[in-house]
This record gives sequence, structure tokens and C-alpha cells, in this order.
Amino acid sequence: MPVNTVGNPPPEADQLRKDVEAKLPEIIAQFNQVLQEQFGFEGIRVGGFTVVPEEVVANQNISCDEEGCSIS
Repeated sequence: MPVNTVGNPPPEADQLRKDVEAKLPEIIAQFNQVLQEQFGFEGIRVGGFTVVPEEVVANQNISCDEEGCSIS
């Protein structure tokens, strides 16, 4: 599953994207486990999510739909 870039990330963001992409199957599996065990959600699976650097959205809003996310 690819990790998409939003906005104008700094150069080091490319390496972070690659690291997250490599670990994404494990991250999603853990997230699914937390949903079931800690929150009691059964019968659903996470298909993906958006990772946004904290400093990028400090004073902004993130909005997402089926096609992607934007920062305003």
C-alpha cells in the first residue's frame, strides 16, 4: 500500500515515507487488533489512513474523503 504525500514535505520526508510504507502492513494489523481488543469493534478492518507531520498541521485542519486528504 503506497503512502501518499500531501503538501510540500521537507527532503527527509521521503525517507520517512519509505520507512512507514515498509512497516504499514504491521501498523494496520496492530491498529485492527486495538480496534477489536480495546474498543470492541468486530467485523471491520482498516484499509488505510493518512500520516501528517505534526508541525504541518499545528494550526490547520485536515479533511479527507475517499479520494485523499487536504490541509487547509
